[in-house]
Amino acid sequence: MSGATQTVAPMEARPTRIASLLRIWQEQRGMATVAGWSFLAAVVARGSNLAALAICARVLGQVEFGQVAAIQSTVGMFAPLASLGLALTTTKFVAEFRERAPERAGRIIALSLCAGAVAGSLMTAALIALAPVLAAKGFANPELKKQLVESSGLLLLGVIEAVQTGALTGLEAFSRIAKLSAWGGLLSIPVTAVLAAQYGTSGAIAGMTLSLLISCVLNGCMLRAECRRRKIHTTLTGCASERGVLFSFSLPAYVSGIVVAPVSWLSTIILVQQANGFAEMALFSAADRFRYILIFIPMAVSRIAMPALSRFRAESNQKAYRSAFQWNLGFSLLATVPAAILCALFSPRLLEMFGQSFVAGWPVLSVLAVSAVPTVLNMQLGAALLSNDRAWARTGVDVLLAVAFLGASWFAVPRWNALGLAGAFLFAYTAASLALWLCLRQDKIAPAVGAEA
Repeated sequence: MSGATQTVAPMEARPTRIASLLRIWQEQRGMATVAGWSFLAAVVARGSNLAALAICARVLGQVEFGQVAAIQSTVGMFAPLASLGLALTTTKFVAEFRERAPERAGRIIALSLCAGAVAGSLMTAALIALAPVLAAKGFANPELKKQLVESSGLLLLGVIEAVQTGALTGLEAFSRIAKLSAWGGLLSIPVTAVLAAQYGTSGAIAGMTLSLLISCVLNGCMLRAECRRRKIHTTLTGCASERGVLFSFSLPAYVSGIVVAPVSWLSTIILVQQANGFAEMALFSAADRFRYILIFIPMAVSRIAMPALSRFRAESNQKAYRSAFQWNLGFSLLATVPAAILCALFSPRLLEMFGQSFVAGWPVLSVLAVSAVPTVLNMQLGAALLSNDRAWARTGVDVLLAVAFLGASWFAVPRWNALGLAGAFLFAYTAASLALWLCLRQDKIAPAVGAEA
């Protein structure tokens, strides 16, 4: 009898393991399909954006292109102050409530859009008012005041677009997001390139603003259609009851933004104020476009994973949660590491797209390509921490990232210019990724990766 038991037990175990693997595949097959669409959209959108910027760099020249990049960085500093952490908050709670409480999902969407528009308008006014000081003191170039004022539209439209995309992500309308992203990227090429050729720096900014306006209009149409399809009515009636939900999650996200964004801007100001600063800023910005391409696909997958993780947590489905976390992290690293290696190897050829004068910045691109790996880890591990309602822990890691980034920039940029800023990126995001991993180990998420739940 004991011998029979020893013979049968292993045979029973194998189907169980195979069934487990098949179950994981079934659970994540939808995510893999969506990731495929996101990949195609990313190729079209980021490739188009890169082409538009490369044309701008050739039309404007290295110094003027550096000025455009510095202006974009300034708008980026104000963006977290205006967004109030609403995009991520909208994604999380719309994903949780869209099925079991669609009326709450509708109120959250309406309240987020309204709050984003108001905060975006206030910060846009602040950017216009502070433009003379920022140009004179930050860039040591008072003539850039005009371009800073012209860029203010990017701030308001960027906040609105972020909230719209957050709502669509929470509704898991990923095919619609992919189509919008692809069309927006394709439209940006002729719009930005033509206006930059005609009107210089002001034209480049106008082209970016117009492209973003078109994106907001398309996003709004798609969001209305998706809400109608799901029978979600967006209304401000009774939205005051959702203030606590938004505040509990938006506040730490907001604190993260207002800590990291000014530090990022200050680091670029340190670079701009060096000898030949705007030319160095142009090199960094051109190289950073490729880093952004490297992280864009994992960023899209992170948007897919966030609502899925939030939903699994709300359902107390730990097995599905850990499976989704494992798949998300593995796919993101697989999509980033080989591409980052190729990007570093072919960095001189890639930068030649922006003009011959940019080729000398190949070490900057090589370091930024390597930094894409910890950037992606920071993104994916952070999404898992947020889905587990550890928003304040995520904020603490962002504070660490900001301190590490500013300290490294203060030390490295005066010594190595754009290469020093790239090194600061690598150092800060590596430190933040390690801190996030420790947080997930504490939550008993990280140790379970690859384990049988």
